[in-house]
Amino acid sequence: MKEEIAAAVFFLARLVKRYGCLDNDSRERFAASLTSLLFESYKNHWHPSAPARGQAYRCLRMNSVRLQDPVLEQACERSGVRYEDLGLPQELTVWVDPGEVSCRYGEHSSPFCVSVVDNCRRGDGELSRRIHEAVERASLEPRLCLLMHFCRGKKNFV
Repeated sequence: MKEEIAAAVFFLARLVKRYGCLDNDSRERFAASLTSLLFESYKNHWHPSAPARGQAYRCLRMNSVRLQDPVLEQACERSGVRYEDLGLPQELTVWVDPGEVSCRYGEHSSPFCVSVVDNCRRGDGELSRRIHEAVERASLEPRLCLLMHFCRGKKNFV
C-alpha cells in the first residue's frame, strides 16, 4: 500500500507542478496531507488478494458531476492550499489499487497505467520514469491540453 500511495501522490504532485500555481512548499504540504489522508482512508479498504475489491472507494475522481474530489479537497484544507490552485483537469480519475496505479483523462478515454508497483524496484528510477511518462502523456492528450490552457488562463483572472 505504501508504494502505491507514494506513486499516486507523486503522479498528482507532478501534475500540480506542471499545471498548477503552487510554490514548492505548498506543493509539498499538499502531498504530505494527501499521503496521510490516503493511508487513513485506505487502511481498511486494501485487499492485495482481490485488488478490484474496494476499487471505487480508492478512486480519486473529478468530472462534470463532481467538480472536486472530496479526498483532494480535504488534503487542500489540511495543507492550506486552494483546490483551484492545483490546476488539475476537470475530468480525471486515478485508481489506487494493490499493485497498480492507473489514470484516465476524461470520462470517455481509455485508462492507462501510471505505475505497476511489482516492477518498480527502489532506487532504480523506474517509478520516477513511469510517472514522468504518464505526466508527459497528459501533455499529449489534446482535450487535456485544451483544459489545461483554459484553466491556466482562468487562474490569471482569479
